[in-house]
Amino acid sequence: MDIGIAFTYMFQDRDWLKKILIGGVISLIPIVNFAALGYMIQVVRNVRDGQDLPLPEWDQFGAYFVSGLYLFLVYLVYALPILLLACLQVAAGMMLGVTGNGRSAEDLAGAYAVASICLSCGIGVWALFLAVISPGLTVRFAETGSFGATLGFNGWLGVMRANLGAYLIVLILSWLVLSFLAPLGLIACLVGIIFTQFWAYLVTGHWFGQLAAAATGTYQPAETYA
Repeated sequence: MDIGIAFTYMFQDRDWLKKILIGGVISLIPIVNFAALGYMIQVVRNVRDGQDLPLPEWDQFGAYFVSGLYLFLVYLVYALPILLLACLQVAAGMMLGVTGNGRSAEDLAGAYAVASICLSCGIGVWALFLAVISPGLTVRFAETGSFGATLGFNGWLGVMRANLGAYLIVLILSWLVLSFLAPLGLIACLVGIIFTQFWAYLVTGHWFGQLAAAATGTYQPAETYA
């Protein structure tokens, strides 16, 4: 793994500013921002294939949008247990709200408290699971381009098994970049977020591309971008 190059490789492209600004604006527009996710998927593929300048052009907007939409739907399917548990929690709260006073109401309140804690724990555990497998899902989709093939457990498990140590490093670093570095643009009166959020996508995309290349040995070292 070459961790450092992921932060700077994009600046070696002569059109880096234009590409990042376009991606930054697109990533802020609901629904349309699926194209930004699809663009990142193409970055993963370019890094996997060892391209000297991995930043693609923005001339395949439709393809990027469809790819991003499919990957979002994959995440949505895996997030269904979270949505179901949250709905159960809300429904239980509504039932408690319409219950009258008395001993039965107190018993029901106690049961709801226990159930709510259990449901919250379930939501937290599954959310953590989804966060852990998300790099594997992204890499798997970049490899196959298939919604169905990405859903299978063997896909993301294969990505993890190919290089578990690198996978864990990328998992932690991508979380830090997306959670802390990407929002830094908010400091510049919201304008900077156009740059930093999409830049964070490109950073994580490079790391995911290195994971995708782990099994094939196609990754090019940092000197390539010099």
